[in-house]
Amino acid sequence: MAFCDKKNRYSGPFVPNSKIIFTLPLGGKILKGNLILTGSVVVAGGSQNGTVYAEGGPTGLIKRIIVTATPAAGSRYPGGKIVDCTPRSLLRLAEFEHNGKFIGEQSGSTLGNGANGTYPIYLSIPIYWGSATLRNSVATALNTDPGTYASVQVEIDTGDLTSCFTGNNGNPTWAGLTVQWVDERVALPNDTNVRFQEDHLFLIPATQQRAFDQAMPQDGAFESWLIMQEQSAQAILSDLLLQRVQVDGTPISFDMYLPDIRQKMLDDEWLDPSQSGTGLAFIDWTDGTLQNTVLAGTLQTRFQVTNVSGANLDDLLICTRRVFSPAQAS
Repeated sequence: MAFCDKKNRYSGPFVPNSKIIFTLPLGGKILKGNLILTGSVVVAGGSQNGTVYAEGGPTGLIKRIIVTATPAAGSRYPGGKIVDCTPRSLLRLAEFEHNGKFIGEQSGSTLGNGANGTYPIYLSIPIYWGSATLRNSVATALNTDPGTYASVQVEIDTGDLTSCFTGNNGNPTWAGLTVQWVDERVALPNDTNVRFQEDHLFLIPATQQRAFDQAMPQDGAFESWLIMQEQSAQAILSDLLLQRVQVDGTPISFDMYLPDIRQKMLDDEWLDPSQSGTGLAFIDWTDGTLQNTVLAGTLQTRFQVTNVSGANLDDLLICTRRVFSPAQAS
């Protein structure tokens, strides 16, 4: 029987430098959610545009997206922050769901790189629970059927123009700018695996042959890593920082240089040859099946890195996807 549940489920005003929190309705298995920033931004009275930081505007108006799932009483499903990511990580991860193409603001707006003006925008930041990287694309859909979760709450940490352009002194107005949420759900029986998506910074203190990331998650099973090389205080994507990734565990033996990883991304069509892969290293552990996920607690990881800008001014932004299976029914 046909089933369709695709809705714009939330809309509220954008408030700079705040936390916007809303709770999703339960029911069905969520394949994808989109955090949308839409409306107009007006910049006036500025004499300094500033310098673009990371993805710039309008992406920088959102600092972080957190989705917290609270298990229902007696649930077999794990809970907690199932998403805890920057928009940069989510937009770059989405490249590997879009046949290797980056999709930013719909009309290509960059808020004039900080210049005075009026800028209509529609920026959609996707969160994939179902995934094209798996042959069974619904195996990790977010299960909100009765008895799994008591609540699923979304928190949006917002910024302002200075989180898009350092040194900008314009006076923005946000009238008509809204934060919205759209998600797509399917009605399917049976359990799904719970996907946790998080990102963290690894600061590069110095050039090292064997740098260890102490913040790498130690539980669950890894589906994939996306390593973004961010150079200087402006977090510019660069290929100058990461040379080699070595991972050992049970039964993992991985040792590849950055060009090897980039070629694998092209071979597996995670990156379109027409698109720039600068600064990106995507490692898919599954080869399409969850049976190939890698237990996080068994891994020893070493990065060969170069420090270009000075101690702790360059970093790796590492976004991981992990899965947990629901507990067996008693």
